Amino acid sequence: MSSAPPQTQPEDGHTFARVIQFMINKAASGSIKELDGLCNIAQHWKPEQLLILLPVFYHHLDPARIPDVVTSRDVRSVMLARYSLKGVLVTLNRVNHPRELTQSVQAIADNLISNWNRCHLWVNFFYRHFFASSNPARLPGLLITRSEALKLVVNMLMRMSLIGDSQTPQSLINTPSLHPIISQLWCMAVTSKDNDFLTEADKVMGSKEQGAFQEHMSYVVQACLDVDRPAFASTLIHVAGGIRAMASITSKYLRNIRCLYRKKVVSGQSIDDTTSCDSVFGVPRWQIMLINCFGNCANLLFVTSQQNCALREAYIDRNLVAIVIYTLRDLCQLSKTLKHDDFAKHVKKAFEDALGYIALLMGGPVDDLVAVICQALRARFLPTILQAHTCIPGADTAECLNALLITALRSYLTFDKVLRIAGSELEADEKSLDAIAQRDTDLLQAWNLFKKDVRRFLDLRSQIPAASIFFDRQCAAVHNSDEWHPQWDLFQCARCTVARYCSRQCQNIDWDQGHRMACKYLKAAIGPNTSRYIRRSLFLLAKIEDAEIQSHREFISQLSVTAQAEYPEFQDRLVLEIDPVAEAPTDKFKFKPVSNYLHIFPEASERPWQVASKWRQSTGLHSLSLPPVIRIHEGYEITNRPNLLFSPSTALRMAFKEHGLDAIVNDNASSVYYTGSSQ
Repeated sequence: MSSAPPQTQPEDGHTFARVIQFMINKAASGSIKELDGLCNIAQHWKPEQLLILLPVFYHHLDPARIPDVVTSRDVRSVMLARYSLKGVLVTLNRVNHPRELTQSVQAIADNLISNWNRCHLWVNFFYRHFFASSNPARLPGLLITRSEALKLVVNMLMRMSLIGDSQTPQSLINTPSLHPIISQLWCMAVTSKDNDFLTEADKVMGSKEQGAFQEHMSYVVQACLDVDRPAFASTLIHVAGGIRAMASITSKYLRNIRCLYRKKVVSGQSIDDTTSCDSVFGVPRWQIMLINCFGNCANLLFVTSQQNCALREAYIDRNLVAIVIYTLRDLCQLSKTLKHDDFAKHVKKAFEDALGYIALLMGGPVDDLVAVICQALRARFLPTILQAHTCIPGADTAECLNALLITALRSYLTFDKVLRIAGSELEADEKSLDAIAQRDTDLLQAWNLFKKDVRRFLDLRSQIPAASIFFDRQCAAVHNSDEWHPQWDLFQCARCTVARYCSRQCQNIDWDQGHRMACKYLKAAIGPNTSRYIRRSLFLLAKIEDAEIQSHREFISQLSVTAQAEYPEFQDRLVLEIDPVAEAPTDKFKFKPVSNYLHIFPEASERPWQVASKWRQSTGLHSLSLPPVIRIHEGYEITNRPNLLFSPSTALRMAFKEHGLDAIVNDNASSVYYTGSSQ
């Protein structure tokens, strides 16, 4: 039968109490030996017993004793501070769940908060003099190694990150003197190529798992992030070496998570291979670590993308949208091993942070939003977001967010490139995705609407001849000919940026043949931002415009009568506004006075509208008195950020005699998901 430690369970309780009181008195008087002994004893005590030790642990953390340069006279003060921080950490080890604290444990947490102004100065001291210094002090009796300094610093930061928040005056985010240290340690945890150091750092963190140091620092960094307080993010960018370096480090952070996941999966490690000492909630410790690191990284992306526009674009350039989705899909596999509600909370938080970052980008403002959407779709965004829905038990917010993301994605299907990629994804996985979407009513409704629009728009696209779809590879003067050119052999009209020519002579010929009038209408048809994606989608938009008007002819006629009664002074000057992704006809069509759309043309007058109306009448297009406008969505708040384009159908018919918009079937269309040649 094993004997209990004599210091923790003595035979005589009164004797033990006298010994402890003697040790407390000696430690308070400056005995390093007795202070170290109290630290060792405290590891076995209950929280209510630890309260009597807190005063002596904080007693020796007097900021006035912090030396600028460590000399032999400062050894005792430094060693007392070292063991005092060790004792504080021993007491804080009981604060594992800050939101579920007993009265005694809450008192321990409150003591750290009230004494944080004393502690953080010593944390700064140990980092600068014993870890970051290239020439740390080496004096007799000064028994502090680089590893021990790292352990003190990181664990104190970690514990404070779990206890303090942005609303607490004494917290990490409110301690700017520690922000450079936190930033340096985080960058070191992610980018260091010294495997021996990283291995030692992981052991110092008290874990046998690779990546424990990175996990600890990810928690500390997250505690310093606040959307409304960008100071820490600025420090982090500065320490990292600038915007591009910060984006590179964050990319490596995500790649480290994926590499560790693959390493564990390839090794075949599972729950059955995990002993009780390296598992939490019945789940392997490495799985908890991956989920936490991923969630903290997603939160970092979310916050810093809102605080710094240049950094947000740098993340996109580093392909982080795709990496987030790939990592999310990998971690979906881990969630299948859920055995505890507490672990489910970790998974839910991480996945919601990741989906929140993607939703932020889809809401803009992003310089090249369509490129972000295409990047996400190529990374298998559709199956990933649906699988993530099944991996978050009871996550009502995430379920709603998944449906909203699919609804937002649907608003970009009018872009030809997005439509082709979405069609390919559906063709590959439609049945399996249908089965997943059926598990939630809102998600299923959004998914069915998404599929319906993909089918409808691809069917319209398949009716356009390839010569019209890829008009930017032909000389506009001889449009629809058999002569194709590489895009770099053609130059575009500087005004409309739509028509392309192989020579100045062809441009002059086309100008005289009709481009003189069509130029400004093509410019109005691609919008003020002259997006290349809208330019390449013009024929698709024109086909959608014609199809919407044709299929809702009776409703539009009735709506026109109602609008004329509502705006009697604009009887023949009403413009039809078309929203191609709206579901109900009442949301899809609206008649408004032409004065609402004068900004579409530079001269801001009704003359361009009147000229276009006469041209339409001369060509037999009598369905509307004035050309319509089409709404293109550029942001997640699709009702508040519309981009109104002049009628693409009218502009293309003006510019190209052989426009191909009246074609019925493309012989190359082999299925409803036909996507044509790659651009």
